[in-house]
Amino acid sequence: MPSFYFTFGSHEAFPFYGGWVEVKAPNIDAACKAFRRYYPDRIDGVLNCSDYYTEDQFDAAGFEEKGNRGRYCHRVIEWEEAKQ
Repeated sequence: MPSFYFTFGSHEAFPFYGGWVEVKAPNIDAACKAFRRYYPDRIDGVLNCSDYYTEDQFDAAGFEEKGNRGRYCHRVIEWEEAKQ
């Protein structure tokens, strides 16, 4: 199952400062739904993160090696777990 990565910036309203949450889901729509279950929108229709990436985009950006604002993965969400 592919992974999607939801990154965070420095805004105090984000669930985390920097880093990311990885969501393993069949597609981006399912990944967004799973992410929202744990980190609901603060503004309707706007994900509570800075950005999101496919696996290829995330790898190309080099986050795994260099981190994001000095932080790394905060959590991995499995789509099956989030459906319950």
